[in-house]
Amino acid sequence: MATEAQALEAGIAACRAGDFGKARHLLEAALAVAPQAVAGWAALGQACARQGDHAAASRALQRAIAIDPQSSALRLNWAFVLRVQGDAPAARRELLAILQREPGNALAHYNLGNLLLELREADAAEQHYQAALAHAPGNTEARYNLACLWRDRGDVSAALALLREVLAQAPRHAGAWHNLAGCHRALGDWPAARDGYRQALTIEDSALSRYALATLDLLEARWQSGWAGYEARWQACGIAEPAIALERWQGAAVAPTARLLIIAEQGFGDVLQFVRFVPALRTRFAHVTLVCPTPLWRLLAASLGDTVTVLDAIPAQDGYTHWLPLMSLARALKIDEAALAAYATPYLRSTQPPTRFETGRRRIGLCWTGSTTQADNARRSVPLGLLRQLATVPGVCWHNLQQGKGQEASAAGFELVDDSGSWRDFDDTAAYMAGLDLILTSCTSVAHLAGALGKPVWLMSRFDADWRWLLDRDDSPWYPSLRLFRQPRPGDWPAVVAAVAQAINAP
Repeated sequence: MATEAQALEAGIAACRAGDFGKARHLLEAALAVAPQAVAGWAALGQACARQGDHAAASRALQRAIAIDPQSSALRLNWAFVLRVQGDAPAARRELLAILQREPGNALAHYNLGNLLLELREADAAEQHYQAALAHAPGNTEARYNLACLWRDRGDVSAALALLREVLAQAPRHAGAWHNLAGCHRALGDWPAARDGYRQALTIEDSALSRYALATLDLLEARWQSGWAGYEARWQACGIAEPAIALERWQGAAVAPTARLLIIAEQGFGDVLQFVRFVPALRTRFAHVTLVCPTPLWRLLAASLGDTVTVLDAIPAQDGYTHWLPLMSLARALKIDEAALAAYATPYLRSTQPPTRFETGRRRIGLCWTGSTTQADNARRSVPLGLLRQLATVPGVCWHNLQQGKGQEASAAGFELVDDSGSWRDFDDTAAYMAGLDLILTSCTSVAHLAGALGKPVWLMSRFDADWRWLLDRDDSPWYPSLRLFRQPRPGDWPAVVAAVAQAINAP
């Protein structure tokens, strides 16, 4: 018996020390002969969970709970395992049951807040984070998660204050420094944002912080450091790079027979923005192939096809010597504002003639939101209720450029000519836009398409603009035909719409 007890104690000690493999080995042996040792089952559950074996962790914790059904600590751990396994309803029931018995259990409130946030029930999550802090003011992670929730909701100043409290408690909290930087950035305090990202990186080499700092570099026209840091985008965004077994081109001179494969990436707007660099690569490579999404294929093949092969699927790699993701071209080519000027616009053209409209009125295309899959889409989208006032501008016929959302505009009281149902791809959209007099858009692929076509385009931008639009200017080196209307303060879309209305009415 003494040996069994020693093995059990050694297993629990190994678990506390973080040696989970050893802990599991010792505990499984000890529990085979002492199956009523609840502390052993609890430690075994923790060891299995930390190894990623959540099924075994669940079994161990259920054994422990069967011995001590009143233990809130055991049920908290089991709820966590259920959540990780994807059984959110069961995890929720366990946590609510704990709180029914112990309304002041701060850890149960905290864990339920985390679960509800994953379930996109932000208001309920906020209540439980607040309750956790009311019962345990020292719960740093509850305070941190609440701050992140407020930041995501747009309560940036409140989030900033709460993150400062987190850092007062935990000065080396890398996530708090990163999100503090994000709050400063949203408020236009660029030096404080830069300092926050750098502080985060001194604590933890996070791809997300490197990527965020890179986009801040680009926003401030620190082009070369920005492009270098921008290579962290894959890891930061949780996206796997294409598995291409070729040498990655970094901008160096190559043999006259070299053949380059370029893979498009990220959103449609990113492809439209960076594809300008592709044709000139024929002066460096014997052959250049661009792989792009199918909805862009007709447009890009028509625009680049004289010098570049455009495909909508990755070909066999044995015909190539080098490859590169499309947005890495800027780093390889050392693009800055001066270099960008060599890539003239327009550089795209539709396979079709411009759509013809009746004369007599100015025709303006409108796009007010982007892909809902983009995390910050809500912040870049202009409320239709505000845009509705533009419908009364005399002499203007408004056209919908938001494919599939014409009825949404009508429901908001803004009647638009809606021909978008007939568009098959970006080539159709480009031909339609070519017949319009002006494009008015939020920060979406429509802005890039219009700029690449050389069409007059007005972009309505949030206060902390996307990195592409730089700072303190209403023009863009990327698109000479583009004019920027920036929020004068965070969230001030009414001022933007008023400025657009005034500009439309100007002689």
